[in-house]
Amino acid sequence: MKTRKILHAADIHLDSPLQKLDRYENAPVEQIRGASRRALANMTTLAIDQEVDLVVIAGDLYDGDWTDQNTGLAFVAQAARLSDAGIPLLVIRGNHDAANLMTSSLPLPSQPEIGPMFLSEKKAETRILEDLGIAVHGQSFARRSESGNMAASYPDPINGMFNLGMLHTGLEGNSMHANYAPCTPRELTDKGYHYWALGHIHLRANHGLDGGPPIVFSGNLQGRHINETGEKGCLILNVDDRDNCEFSFHACDVLRWHECVIDVSKIKHQEEVLDLFDVSIRKTLESAEDRLLVTRVRLVGQTPLATELLRNEVKLRSDLQAVAVMVAREQLWLEDLRVRVQLPKANTNQDLDGPLQSVTEVLGELRQSSDAEKTIGNELDDLIKKLPTELRNDAMFSALPVNDPEWLANLVDSAAAEVHARIQSDQ
Repeated sequence: MKTRKILHAADIHLDSPLQKLDRYENAPVEQIRGASRRALANMTTLAIDQEVDLVVIAGDLYDGDWTDQNTGLAFVAQAARLSDAGIPLLVIRGNHDAANLMTSSLPLPSQPEIGPMFLSEKKAETRILEDLGIAVHGQSFARRSESGNMAASYPDPINGMFNLGMLHTGLEGNSMHANYAPCTPRELTDKGYHYWALGHIHLRANHGLDGGPPIVFSGNLQGRHINETGEKGCLILNVDDRDNCEFSFHACDVLRWHECVIDVSKIKHQEEVLDLFDVSIRKTLESAEDRLLVTRVRLVGQTPLATELLRNEVKLRSDLQAVAVMVAREQLWLEDLRVRVQLPKANTNQDLDGPLQSVTEVLGELRQSSDAEKTIGNELDDLIKKLPTELRNDAMFSALPVNDPEWLANLVDSAAAEVHARIQSDQ
């Protein structure tokens, strides 16, 4: 058996809606809106250029029910390109596109030798590519919330073939994503497959155990918002004649989200922020190649300039945007500026008059209070209750560790700097 190539992608979220970008002036809305389609086209081109033998998509091809028939047609166009190149395509549905009725009504390219492109949601099934010596096992979601262990009912491996499992899963459920189709790496390893192509978690990672098969999230094909930074794309597996495989990452994204974190602890003048941004962004642009870069700047650290930086946030954002235009022209858009700086302890404990003195005393009491954990926890609890149900999970509390004294101290210090700045800006 010759070396075979398999392309593993997931979480394409075709035509995923914009996430509040319309509220930003001069945002490159059209470029971001069409990014998922162009990334899918890049993936198809990659598959054809690399002459892969099979493409698998491990769930969430779509972001949900379409608002436009053209969403489905965009997928059909790429599926047709693969079919014309003689490359079979297998897809499972995930929580976002579970049992999408609109998809089933689309005329898709025929694959008589291996069956329909979308695997069944009724039970786990096996598709055999006899000439390639590959057996693909998988099952689509029947509904958005699949909380049972779907992998437990997957078929046994077929002897003499490369066995690939497709699964849309939160794995052990300890991620920021909801707990869908939970299972453990040990359970997947014990299935005896050669490779697990996973979807759902948008961060690329291999959860394979020592001596076991790769258990891999390919990550999403295109970042959709500022919490999905860095390069995004798919994986290509090279399977040898003994069914051993190696895989490599290939970027498919057409725009890249980026967070530029600037430590202001050592600066002496506000203008130095612009210089630090200039240096950082030039390096990032090199790795982004010709992609649009959507950047959020976050200022961190303790500095006597904390109050000044917070008071001048609007002007500083404008100055940073000017630097972005000068350095990158239209290749970079400054999505936002977040000033998360703190005053040095000596500055926050000094004697002050009027409102500043009162605020300093209150914050000082909060720092030393044995009830600080409870007080702040109660305030955050009120906020969390206002979130959609699907976002209220244990992962949210790991991002808000109210039991961590160091985290609480940093939170109070940041609040102190911002309150000081707000009071002084009103005087």
